[in-house]
Amino acid sequence: MQHRLNKTTLAWAVGLALGAAPGALLAAGFYIQEQSVSGLGRAFAGEAAIASDASTIYFNPAGMTRLKAPEFQAAVHLLVPKSTVTNSDSRAITPGTGGNPLPYEGGSGGNPYEPSPVPNLFYARPLNEQTWFGLGITAPFGLANEYDRNFFARYDSTETSLKVIDIAPSIAYQLNDRVSIGGGINIQYADATLKNALPDPTRVGGPSVDTDGEFALSGDSWDYGFNIGLLVDLSDDTRIGVHYRQGITHTLEGTATTRLPFGLGGTSVSQGGEADLKLPDMVSVGLSHRFTDRWTGLAQYTWFNWSNFDEIAVKLASGDHPDPVRQNYKNSWALALGAEYQLDDRWTLRGGIQYDTTPTQDGFRTTRTPDGDRTWFSAGASYERDSRLGFDLAYTYIDVAKESLNLDREFYDGLPFASSVQLRGTTEGHVHILAAALRYRF
Repeated sequence: MQHRLNKTTLAWAVGLALGAAPGALLAAGFYIQEQSVSGLGRAFAGEAAIASDASTIYFNPAGMTRLKAPEFQAAVHLLVPKSTVTNSDSRAITPGTGGNPLPYEGGSGGNPYEPSPVPNLFYARPLNEQTWFGLGITAPFGLANEYDRNFFARYDSTETSLKVIDIAPSIAYQLNDRVSIGGGINIQYADATLKNALPDPTRVGGPSVDTDGEFALSGDSWDYGFNIGLLVDLSDDTRIGVHYRQGITHTLEGTATTRLPFGLGGTSVSQGGEADLKLPDMVSVGLSHRFTDRWTGLAQYTWFNWSNFDEIAVKLASGDHPDPVRQNYKNSWALALGAEYQLDDRWTLRGGIQYDTTPTQDGFRTTRTPDGDRTWFSAGASYERDSRLGFDLAYTYIDVAKESLNLDREFYDGLPFASSVQLRGTTEGHVHILAAALRYRF
């Protein structure tokens, strides 16, 4: 066999088959709406309009002008996801299969998720009668999953980790008794790690877990963006809010490491590289209407500009530019409806539902983001101990619809042992969320 190639060239030809990996980070499942416990309790219905606590800094900073006093809020959301990926006759085509598509070994991968806490902090205070200052620290994107070693789709992914931390100093100004504007600077840190297996093209009968290689990519980035909001009281009982959040593009710089499969020598090569991680622009319109002294109805529509992520291009320190890989994301939207009930002076009860569409499409969906359209069912409550101290609790169940997995992954393109894997299956799942917050007014 013709294996007498430069080892570095060979390793990178192997690794570049995974050039699409950074793009797999981006899906509805990686946007974390959970930045308000009271908001979670109503499935985030009316979040751009209601301005009930300091978490309005994230959803519409103009809402700070409606707060009753300076406020500090600390919260944590515990996400407990489960995903099931089912094999539907996936096959490999390698020299070891004689060029024929043959089934290869591999299991379901198990549930790739562990329970994940998502904390956030907010602080808001007035600077004068019209102007407020706020600071929010959140994690608006992120996920960590890891499949079993013998996962049938291991040539698509074995491990994914994404963390995005957002620091948002914000200002709000009350133009008059009914209209306020606000905005903030978003200072973001992004860190990503991606791993997947590489098939051994020389193994007779098809690739095996024991002879697989591995490709790993890690990188991080600091970058900046902004958000801006408008809040209008249409009447004493009705309020509308509009909020825009810029989609920040991170250029992740880091290291990619390729460990060749056993049949290609098993050696490892590392090299620096970079890839863009494009987060979506978001536009939200929220509505709050008080029907009685006790009942308030809420609604919200959010649009996500995922279509700006149509491909992913990787640039290596060597100067190599592999062909961009199509992601074909589509714009998506979410619609939420909810209500709150003022039980007495201390207790507020709330609930809501949300329908959240996925930007992933058939033929491009990946096991890094086993995502589908989502339906949310939420309930929550707030308790005011006194005029200063308050607590929020919420629970949400999210059903993730069943979707197809239909991917063709190419390896060692242009080399004598060029191979491919046909991944066929389905994905579905659900998420439980438990959340609690402490609020203190000064």
